[in-house]
Amino acid sequence: MSVGEGGEPRYVVVAEKPSVARSIARLLRSRDVNAYVTSVRGHVFNADFPEGYDWNSISPSRLFSVREFRNVISDERSYRELEKAFKEDGVLVVATDNDPEGELIGYEILSIYRASKGDQAPYKRMRFNSTNPDELWRAWNNLEDSLNTKWVMKAMLRQHFDLVTGAAFTRLLTKETRKCQNVRLISWGSCQSPTLGFIVKREKEIMSFKPQPFWYVWAKLKTKEGEELEARSESMKDAEMAGAVWKSVEGQKMARVLSYDEKEVTVRRPLPLDTDALLRDLTKITGHSAATLLSVAEELYAEGYSSYPRTETNRFRYDFDFGEPLRALAESDLSELLGDLGRMKAEPFNGRKDDGAHPPIYPIKPYPKDGSLKRKVWEYIARRFAANVLFGDARLKESVAEISVGKATLKASGTVVTRKGFLEVYGYFMPKDSPIPKLSPGDPLEVVESRLIEDRTKPPPRLTEAALLGLMEKNRIGTDATRAEYPKIITERGYAVKRGKVFYPTELGMRLVEALSGVDERLVTPDTRKFVEEFMEMVSKGTKTYEECLEQALKVYEELYWLCEANIERISEALAGALRPVNYKRAANHFFQSNST
Repeated sequence: MSVGEGGEPRYVVVAEKPSVARSIARLLRSRDVNAYVTSVRGHVFNADFPEGYDWNSISPSRLFSVREFRNVISDERSYRELEKAFKEDGVLVVATDNDPEGELIGYEILSIYRASKGDQAPYKRMRFNSTNPDELWRAWNNLEDSLNTKWVMKAMLRQHFDLVTGAAFTRLLTKETRKCQNVRLISWGSCQSPTLGFIVKREKEIMSFKPQPFWYVWAKLKTKEGEELEARSESMKDAEMAGAVWKSVEGQKMARVLSYDEKEVTVRRPLPLDTDALLRDLTKITGHSAATLLSVAEELYAEGYSSYPRTETNRFRYDFDFGEPLRALAESDLSELLGDLGRMKAEPFNGRKDDGAHPPIYPIKPYPKDGSLKRKVWEYIARRFAANVLFGDARLKESVAEISVGKATLKASGTVVTRKGFLEVYGYFMPKDSPIPKLSPGDPLEVVESRLIEDRTKPPPRLTEAALLGLMEKNRIGTDATRAEYPKIITERGYAVKRGKVFYPTELGMRLVEALSGVDERLVTPDTRKFVEEFMEMVSKGTKTYEECLEQALKVYEELYWLCEANIERISEALAGALRPVNYKRAANHFFQSNST
């Protein structure tokens, strides 16, 4: 081990982000640790094909035979800085993010280190889930001797699989479409295409929807004490039946209560916070994209305000130290909502997911109340944590009355929050009080007003980003760390447009999904990618090797490729027909205006 002038060991610590490196450097300086701290900016290398596999050199089909990949420097600046740092004495400490992608970045850093120091040069791995000084110091005092090779291979499998399949299909679609119409790129990806597929499927459901008429009787009623309530009948699809029922109601001055029931309903407090829940909720609350929100959450982590935001865990382990996040709450402007924290005991309501890498997301230190998006994200994290560990469940009273008017049976219902519980601090989706008077069977009610109302069935709503993320999570498209990217990718590539809070496919997006699904629906539905995600989990757990999983996963997609190539003339003509000599944004606007149902 290298030592400094005073005899103490010397280290070269490499973090994944400059802001994390600054936090580590401050800590180690304060503890007189002899260390040089630097960082990369994500991946230093990109995986690429061997020489001779360029766009115009070979058929795209030959990419499926590649099993050896080369690393190409993607961040020349970081690479040169590391080379320079490793020329000096010092043991490497890998301090990248504590997940499979961070492990692969650590592997890249290690490869540069060993190119300088030799294949057997010792190194250390530093694991932490926040940049709080106490957490970093605990991590420093528990340095590991190696990387998690299963995580490295899982991330490498994802990288190599996505490279081969994305390049093969994208080259095929682009090259053949260019024969019909000038186009920069027609991209395909095993995650982005199912994401687009969800949007197109919903649009086709809306376009094919045929509204059906229905009728119901509505009435405003009044008790003898003067309290008012509204009630309505079940929907009736038959106009003649609706007319007959209305004839019996029209002109009636009195109604009678047939039944009245009340019940208490428990609303469970929210589970500990994982990435998917964070993004689903905050896209609704703030209106910002998932990609933007995840970036903000990462800034809060890097600056020490909250824990690592990429996690699939929604349970706190038995040995989790709640002291730090509770202090963050006590020292923040939210403390007045929480009461005497010294008397409160942290009792989380846990979920069942544990990714084995990170705890749920929690606050580390107070963020100032400055009205920024960072503050909104931090406040949501803090309120969610408090709701989960410090507050009890909420209680609602639900009331339902059946009321007779003529030959119609009307129903009135109401809800009242009887115990706020966690809603005291976590009111983002607060149920609204809508009480009805307490009634008894046989009570007379005055009919203040009544109407026969005609309406029509409505198509399903277009997908919001929260709904789209929910579908991606349910169908295992991507991971907690990557899902936020794909809605952004499909809009940037001209396949969809976001208007207000919902997504519309462009004409190009519609044609792409229609053409590919006409060949084989697995090209645009989530089932095949879900199968690949399962392979990645097997590699992570060590039940299958990287080589086995890459071979089997590529075999499935190679079969799909050949089907696609056999039908490429029809596919490329359909795509060319959607391309006009205008930019994607204008085409998206045209599609939106002509389909604004």
